[in-house]
Amino acid sequence: MGIIDSLSAGYRYLGWRLYLLLIPVLLDLMLWFTPRLSIAPLFERAARLYADPTLTQGLPADMITMVQEGLTKTGQGFNLLDFLVNSSLLHVPSLLVVLGPLSGAAIRTIGDPLRALGLFVLFSLLSLWVGVLFIDLLARQLPVGAGDKTLSFQGFMLSSLRHWFKLVLFVILTTVCVLVVYVPVSISATLIMFLSPGIGLFVLLLLSGLFFVLYFYLYFVPAGLILDNLGLRAAVVQSFRLVRANFWSTVGFFLLTYLINGGFGLLFERLATYQPLGTLASILVNAYLGTGMALALLIFYRTQLLRTTGELLPGGQL
Repeated sequence: MGIIDSLSAGYRYLGWRLYLLLIPVLLDLMLWFTPRLSIAPLFERAARLYADPTLTQGLPADMITMVQEGLTKTGQGFNLLDFLVNSSLLHVPSLLVVLGPLSGAAIRTIGDPLRALGLFVLFSLLSLWVGVLFIDLLARQLPVGAGDKTLSFQGFMLSSLRHWFKLVLFVILTTVCVLVVYVPVSISATLIMFLSPGIGLFVLLLLSGLFFVLYFYLYFVPAGLILDNLGLRAAVVQSFRLVRANFWSTVGFFLLTYLINGGFGLLFERLATYQPLGTLASILVNAYLGTGMALALLIFYRTQLLRTTGELLPGGQL
């Protein structure tokens, strides 16, 4: 099954099963009506560090100004509650995370870095739990995969908890591996910037590119963990194998879904300004669009696995 067929099948299985939209819609409503948790003071402190000449000696003035403005702007639009939505790993659609804070939103400021760090960790763990529930619900609707589709509510929750634990372990191990590489390379690049800003910036851009490649090769890990109930090591190995064997089709699926999200995002951005009906309509349509694409990803993953292995799992399942 190709890219277009996977997308078509995803929306066919979604159909009128509107209860599958419940998680993304509730998350967006929560982000809409609850006060924004801003850590702008922390970004402002970081920006003020660049005003110290002893710390920025040798750096171009234009670069210092650009970094200061970037930190200030990021802090103004930052919302810790956005970390309750896991769109990159578990593909939970959220319009409010993409659009940022709406006009008139209440703000609660957090200036304590330890408190901000604690909330970030808590919200990140919760986002993985909510994302696992979302993908598990979708997986139960598909006649593919090795996971049990007939679990009771208690069995479903226990299965989701096991998937959550494995996904948390995956995120921790991946983060540690990334930091082991990122910290020494970024320090070296910063030192190089004092001698040659261009070369230092190139090293940082190259490092970012390598991390994106790693993310791309791990693209199917959550699907393997949840849809096929694989162990962590097996899911990682299988994701690398699938992407390598189906590289261009995976790139095509990734780019097409990205373009669809981006194109409709521009439309929703304009529609959402007409509060409250325009915002509510945008949230509902975006949830439907994103949920269909999440189903399509699971179908695409399973068909690529079948094409790669040429085998059916026990029970004749895809």
